[in-house]
Amino acid sequence: MSNHELFEQTLRKMIAGELPVKWDFNEFVGHADVVRQLLEVAPDEIRDDLAFLHTLMADARDTTGSAVLGIFPRLTNPELAGVEGRISDYIAEHCGIRYGDPEYVVGRTIGESRCPAWPGVGTPMTNNRFPYLIDTSASNYFSNRFWQGDGCPPGFISVPEGGKVVFKGEYPHARYFAFHPSDFDTNNLDTIVDVDLDPDEGSVNPYREAQPEGVGRRFTAQLVFTEKPTNPEPNTTYAGVKVNGGRNPAVFCIYRTTGSDFGTMPPNIGGVWVPSVTVYDADGNETTHFDEMDPHPEGSEPPHETTRFAPLPIPDHRGLCWPEKYSTKSNWGLPYDILASADILYLVTPYTDRLGKVHVTRGKKFKAPNTPEEPAYTPGNDIRGFTVTTYNFWAGICEDAVVDRDVPVDADGFYTIVVSSKEDRPSNATAENGVTWLDWGTYLDGQLTFRMLLSREDNLRKLKTAIDTGEVAPDIAPYVPQSRHCDKEAFEEKGWKAAF
Repeated sequence: MSNHELFEQTLRKMIAGELPVKWDFNEFVGHADVVRQLLEVAPDEIRDDLAFLHTLMADARDTTGSAVLGIFPRLTNPELAGVEGRISDYIAEHCGIRYGDPEYVVGRTIGESRCPAWPGVGTPMTNNRFPYLIDTSASNYFSNRFWQGDGCPPGFISVPEGGKVVFKGEYPHARYFAFHPSDFDTNNLDTIVDVDLDPDEGSVNPYREAQPEGVGRRFTAQLVFTEKPTNPEPNTTYAGVKVNGGRNPAVFCIYRTTGSDFGTMPPNIGGVWVPSVTVYDADGNETTHFDEMDPHPEGSEPPHETTRFAPLPIPDHRGLCWPEKYSTKSNWGLPYDILASADILYLVTPYTDRLGKVHVTRGKKFKAPNTPEEPAYTPGNDIRGFTVTTYNFWAGICEDAVVDRDVPVDADGFYTIVVSSKEDRPSNATAENGVTWLDWGTYLDGQLTFRMLLSREDNLRKLKTAIDTGEVAPDIAPYVPQSRHCDKEAFEEKGWKAAF
């Protein structure tokens, strides 16, 4: 048997689920093993590219601590689009397997943030490709980086040893916003959440109460590079010590909004400017200041990313190893946070065409404020809100997404979410029939991800316990999502019951 034939045989067995795969809830264990098995039989034409991909998966699997700062730039390297594209081209030519549009582009980000205090911008235009897995339905992200003490690297804002950073701005018009600082190991420090943020004198917090006419909506928040004291100040995160102990030299700060009253695209921050940033030394002397700014004024073009991935016909091992089950681990289940939001409960389940072309999810819908018609503080709601997205791991792309307000329910308050390709979409998978349809994309498989806010709320704590332990409180049981596969014809005949 030639190398080409052996490789094709191995790939087809892998796709069919006939080869065992090592796996763990650290998802890179399985991703690395899938690529390893293909690398062991790889023809010369794609050996180097598969070796590149395997090394990346294995290093991501094994990386811990501050070494995360080395692996993340490799995961975000646009060259990965070329690596996967060449593998896809080889598979199409020699194995006759091709999914979707074969075009791929090793690109770059065009344009920059106008705000020197917030140079990072995260939107579907800049980050919707491997490995970001961002929420393209409702969120925008602005970020900056701070370095404590001497030796400030390029791209960081320098903070004197033991100093602090003060943010001043306006509460955005959005379902949710927060400052998300993470330490040098990319683990979450304490989040400064909208409802917890005391307003400035003469202002109100619109996440707590109505804003009277003529009253402001301003706040002040701060990062202090010391240990957290016995009596911490309000509106403050203490960033001097890493989550796992030891002096913390750096903070990666993300200012995240979800459910802007003004939509998601083009990128916006809920009708306000990004906050000002002022740095002080340990004695309270100002060392650096950046004014509040409009990040995307009318007529300006926001940054956008030109990198594009071709669909890679290599399976996501999760569809083989734990189909129709849920995980609450964010960012691939790695032992560090990689800047994930501590305020979100992530629910992730894989889908795979090995079990059926139609993936069906059912659950009772949590009641959430219907912003902007209802303010975020509206009483009587179960949670702040949720979104649902579909992804393919190898491309990293969010194929489709929906916000809670757009998810219909039946007479009993249950939603039905159907994921399929456009070709396999059941004719009755429509909003008129109480069904939310999401595009599977041109991929072998993928993942369905719920993002639910706020993770600290009682209902979401119970939901997390139910999924993590199987101990389901009776009042939360209907809200635990259940997912199964079926085919198009069965769903058209019986609706969601065909899958269950």
